Amino acid sequence: LAFCARMRRIKIMTVKSLRQTLLDARAEKRAAFIPFVMAGDPDMAASVEILLALQESGAAAIELGVPFSDPVADGETVQRAAERALAAGATLAGVFDMLTSARARGLSIPVCLFSYLNPVFYMGYAAFAAAARKAGAQGALIVDLPPEAADDYLAAMKAEG
Repeated sequence: LAFCARMRRIKIMTVKSLRQTLLDARAEKRAAFIPFVMAGDPDMAASVEILLALQESGAAAIELGVPFSDPVADGETVQRAAERALAAGATLAGVFDMLTSARARGLSIPVCLFSYLNPVFYMGYAAFAAAARKAGAQGALIVDLPPEAADDYLAAMKAEG
């Protein structure tokens, strides 16, 4: 889609890259199950358990939604999940903390963040990229970041690896 920013990987040493995960699935002629999970729905503690259960169930990677108050590019199911997460107190910083906790508990599959621009812009591109890498994310898809306005975001992500 024209309004989607290009996804960039963030490398971390202990987790196979998303690219390698997909290449392995292709080489093995198997599908790669990559579920979407809204962080914080129903709460952050449950989200850690959900991520670990998905890994145990064979997920190749996870697309981790960052709750946002006006998710116009999403369908009703994701919109309601974002509402529940926000009502439970979810924040972008909380998403990073939750992912860090999941990594500490053994989550070893790639995680790509799925967010709207507003929380990322408010945090600052460099701070977002650093926090995402530190938490163990392999990339981020910012659904409403126009490609023609993505240079600063992409530079910050590239600077983090």
